[in-house]
Amino acid sequence: MPEENDLFGPVISQYTTEQAVEDGVLVHAGDLGNDKVYFTRNLFDDGYEDLMKRANLVARGLYLLRQPDKEDSPYMKLRVIEKDKVWVIYDAQGFTFMKPEDY
Repeated sequence: MPEENDLFGPVISQYTTEQAVEDGVLVHAGDLGNDKVYFTRNLFDDGYEDLMKRANLVARGLYLLRQPDKEDSPYMKLRVIEKDKVWVIYDAQGFTFMKPEDY
């Protein structure tokens, strides 16, 4: 069976989560156990600088991620928290809250 990178060839470069935080594209908003919580700068600056508002959104996102979805993969889950406004993705990097246009 061919490896994943055989389709397009070897990976030339990768923009890491750490680089995105350093560049200000992502904001590290905390940790949940071993997982990190990130907000895109675009969403964070849209009112989620407020800790309580951010905590409420994270709680809603976690609740939705616990619900099964046929489109979940072993590597990623995506949930729409507010249609056309807020999404959350859970993957190997942790939890990332974003606006749809940030995807």
